[in-house]
Amino acid sequence: MTPATNIVTVEELPNAVSLEASIPFMLGSISLAASYGSSFFLVDALRSVGQSATTAGAVISTGTIATILCSLVAGRIADILGMMRTITLAAAMMAMAMICFASASILPLFAYIGGLFLGGGWSVFYILAPLQVLCHVRADARLKYLTLLSGSQMLGIGLAPPLARTIAEVAGSYIAVYVSFAAACLVGTTLLEFAGGALAQAPRIRMSTVRLTFAGVLGTLRSNTRYPIIMIGVGACVFAGLSTFQGLYAASRAQSPDTFFLVFTLTAVFLRFAVAPVIGKCRLERVAAFLIVCTLAGLVILFVNTGSTATYILGTTMFALGYGLSYSTLNSMVVHIAGIDGTSLAIASQVFTLSYFIGLFGFPYIAAQVVKAGGFDHLLMSTIMLIVANGVLLTIQVFSTSGKQ
Repeated sequence: MTPATNIVTVEELPNAVSLEASIPFMLGSISLAASYGSSFFLVDALRSVGQSATTAGAVISTGTIATILCSLVAGRIADILGMMRTITLAAAMMAMAMICFASASILPLFAYIGGLFLGGGWSVFYILAPLQVLCHVRADARLKYLTLLSGSQMLGIGLAPPLARTIAEVAGSYIAVYVSFAAACLVGTTLLEFAGGALAQAPRIRMSTVRLTFAGVLGTLRSNTRYPIIMIGVGACVFAGLSTFQGLYAASRAQSPDTFFLVFTLTAVFLRFAVAPVIGKCRLERVAAFLIVCTLAGLVILFVNTGSTATYILGTTMFALGYGLSYSTLNSMVVHIAGIDGTSLAIASQVFTLSYFIGLFGFPYIAAQVVKAGGFDHLLMSTIMLIVANGVLLTIQVFSTSGKQ
């Protein structure tokens, strides 16, 4: 089967991606996610070469702006170069980012260039990788592969800090850390090239255009896909607020914030890989409802905790169970509803990711104002109300789409 003859209908798609494609694709995703996780210790790295924390903050802000802007044009680039080629280009951009960070001791400007490359490379990969998966498998298998993809990304991000600390201690320099991550990105780029070669021969549905257009975005927001799109933005707000100010919560309960991040990462990664083979067999709405209940339960447990480590771990585990599986579930829901409503799968998926980015990067400022006005407990109450709002949105979405199925 050649690329010219492998276009099939949705009904003719297979239920699985070949191991020759899926294994290197997931391994490449882990490599890139680990490199993206390097932003978590960028402050320490820049301070070690004589730069201030303010500079590190400016670099991260530069990367954030690049993330949003490149998300808007990723589809346009994919239309010109091809989706898989654009993904591997994004991987190469992340390798350049690591090289720039390693060179920041020579010239501080390299750190800013690295921030641009990191934000641009990661956003293009993050927004296009799900589309590359979605167009090769049947609807009932998409949730499985999206869960595996998100699990790979979470694993890479979670591995980044301990790997960086180990390399820095052994080599005595953060330069070695970023050189190592640059090498990991190049390996990831190679793996993605292998995956692209295998996927080029695999059956797929036709995506006539991937680029975002005003009419396409407006059509997506007018259809029932708007409900899971709003829900992931709200969920991202909750996670951003909880993680950004976790140090304040931990201090108020005489705990260590490291406990939250360790338990959350281990639980989310384990669950994503563990449930991926079976989660696609359940109805999406039921899965989403269960995850909302778990997320809400985790937040309530954290709120009522008065200083117990066991309760802290339980609340974090419940939150990780609920939020950790929500991205792939809601993404699959967007694609499913797009098929029912006749909206563009490619545009709906990208708007979904943009909503996630907006919540993730935009809410910390609002959260800071809430904390400043009333403390972290007020922020926790706010996040609880946001998750309740997601439950309401899910209920509306179920009634809105039930008549069309």
